[in-house]
Amino acid sequence: MTTFKMKGREIPLLYMSEEMLRIQEEIGPLDQAIKTASGRNPDDDTDTSRFGSAEHLKTLAKMIKILGNAGLEEAGETPDLTEKAVLRAIKPNEIFLAVNDCMNAMAEGMHSEIPEEKQEGPVDVTLEEINKKKEKAG
Repeated sequence: MTTFKMKGREIPLLYMSEEMLRIQEEIGPLDQAIKTASGRNPDDDTDTSRFGSAEHLKTLAKMIKILGNAGLEEAGETPDLTEKAVLRAIKPNEIFLAVNDCMNAMAEGMHSEIPEEKQEGPVDVTLEEINKKKEKAG
């Protein structure tokens, strides 16, 4: 699980459907929230001139608060993060790292795997034969 370091405290960041909803309710449409939290112009993905702007910092703080409080709650701890405390914990030269922490947590939440023993549906017979031959040869 991705964590955000806040004045020596490791805050687990959790992104699930509940946090997706919170982000949309508190910040706005998900694609725009992600761009704004990254310091990019929501209307022009190549424009990074908003990095460090008030809108960028406020959005980043909200996102860390949402993901961090979810992670704390999931870990059985008190979800006590505030936007002000989050911003006080980020030095200006660490903003990029905080953005990365958020994006990594969101990527982890979106990642899914299907265990082999529970795989259902059509099977690629040719691929299975190739894998069997590799196993016998190896």
